Amino acid sequence: MKKNFSLYIATLLLLTTFVGTSCKKRIHSNAPTPNNVRMKGYTKITTITLAGASTVPATITEKFRFYYDQVNRLSKITYTGNDTFAIYKDITFNYSGDTIYKTTKNILTNNIVQRDTFVLNSNGFLVTAYTPNLVNTFEYYGQLLARNTKRATSHRNIEMTAQTTYTSVNGDFLKHNYDGILNINFNQVKTPLTLRYYQDIPPFTLFNIQTLVSYNSDVHTISGYNYEPIKLNMIDTVFKADSLTFPGAEWIGESYHFYTEDANRIGDYLQLESFTMYGNNIYRNAHLVESMTARNKSAYITYDIDAFSKIIQTKYSVTDSVLNNRTAIYDIQYETF
Repeated sequence: MKKNFSLYIATLLLLTTFVGTSCKKRIHSNAPTPNNVRMKGYTKITTITLAGASTVPATITEKFRFYYDQVNRLSKITYTGNDTFAIYKDITFNYSGDTIYKTTKNILTNNIVQRDTFVLNSNGFLVTAYTPNLVNTFEYYGQLLARNTKRATSHRNIEMTAQTTYTSVNGDFLKHNYDGILNINFNQVKTPLTLRYYQDIPPFTLFNIQTLVSYNSDVHTISGYNYEPIKLNMIDTVFKADSLTFPGAEWIGESYHFYTEDANRIGDYLQLESFTMYGNNIYRNAHLVESMTARNKSAYITYDIDAFSKIIQTKYSVTDSVLNNRTAIYDIQYETF
């Protein structure tokens, strides 16, 4: 009897230990990815499903391979994929003081297709990004992005400018807001001007038609603008025409949620997109982003994390108000250095 009782106690302790362990939340350190590990590349598979469509969902496969210099800065990206609207790319990053020069070449022709310039502050944060006809300026509150200003410029130096702001709590974004104002600076273009501006996406809604005969400054303001892509066509008094597209943003007015048990690391959805574009992470949130909800769509992000705290797969799924869905799966590879 004594032997059986001892066996019962041992079994009970084992079960208690197992249950206690299995019910614990997953907790990672503040620096979960080992310091000698970096992203080698990722394969991105995007699937687009249109609501009510009877056709097979469209699938795009893209591959990104990352290379680094001797001080572990991103120096090169090679891009291949099956997207018929994209080209195979060889993207290089060259560093000079606080400036990064990004050059994109067509792998097949070796022709340069784009040049970008990025400027960092003394903390190594990206503060200005110069891309064709567009300048992005980033301001930070501590480590977190606080404000983004976009300035689009035409060949006649007409400018369209707007700002968005981020609010945050406990080291993570809370909301991303826009005040609905787009400023147009004509920079001494001759008057009167005939302006037409409309959404640069279907159904190409015409916002306004105005003739400006005289005004006190060179700035015209569009109020109630919703930050979607907008195109401006202008003809001045001597019949010189110009056009300019302001790109807006895919997401605006959104709320964020984060996995508060999971510290931010390589593979975070926001960080992936930022690093691929700039070679620099502008989204330094404390935790992994879980979801984003805007006025007409919602996105949910899940992560597959291995035993060494590395994210090996990131899945992003966004559904809009009419139930169109876009899913992107990032399979991430790493290397030690």
